[in-house]
Amino acid sequence: MAGEDEYYGNAQSIAAMKRSAALWSLVRDDPRFTYYGRMVGVSQPVEDTADVMSALARVQGAAPCYFFPKTQIQSLYEALESRGLSTDRHEHFLGGEEAYAASRKALSDHSLPVDIAVRTLDADTPGDFIADTVALMDSCEVMPVPAAMLRGLKCNGACLVAINKAGQPVATASSYFMHPPGGPHAKTVFWGMLATRPDRRGEKIALLLGAQMIVHMWEEKGARAFMTGVRSDNASSTALCNRLGVHDTAYAYATCVDVETLGRKSITK
Repeated sequence: MAGEDEYYGNAQSIAAMKRSAALWSLVRDDPRFTYYGRMVGVSQPVEDTADVMSALARVQGAAPCYFFPKTQIQSLYEALESRGLSTDRHEHFLGGEEAYAASRKALSDHSLPVDIAVRTLDADTPGDFIADTVALMDSCEVMPVPAAMLRGLKCNGACLVAINKAGQPVATASSYFMHPPGGPHAKTVFWGMLATRPDRRGEKIALLLGAQMIVHMWEEKGARAFMTGVRSDNASSTALCNRLGVHDTAYAYATCVDVETLGRKSITK
């Protein structure tokens, strides 16, 4: 079995994942916090959101707050920027039973290309294949999570990888439970980390891999809502999400970044 301390990716991402994993080991029982392998974040706004986010960012390089109302985000950003932090934003997309139904329909209406098979990463997946999968994510500017998460060893979730006849990764999709089990979002899972090799785009691979992930998490894991962050100008991701019943909401992923610690201006694309 692979070790639990495997990390793959670029140096900045590996350093950030190690910091966040160490932090999570200390705060995992605090119901304010959430984690699926990238950054420890705030599950939803709290009374002192800016103070909490700032502290998290100073330690690990960045900190997101999920389910943050768009109508209040400007005042939050002003508070964070006054503390010397930069800010970043993804629109908070969410889907529930509609996403499950739309995903089942997509899988019924379409098939993957004949040369494509789907593999689930697990404890027995060779490290070289994990490294190749993460290299694909990196090439698409998608931040990975630790290998133990990708393998499903330290979380409730999965990573699916589409491979060609040569056994090479050409697309990925992941989903993980992340919110406190006793909280209002306990059955809401992160869904995303969609990455497709440029020469295989336009073949509905990402759509069908994302649909498989939703169906798997709904039927096998008990997920009842799927959340993901999308840039406001990312038309292709917006279209894919909408097609699978995952839509924009009145919330945002509000993020602050300590650029000096993280080494870049954003967690992921």
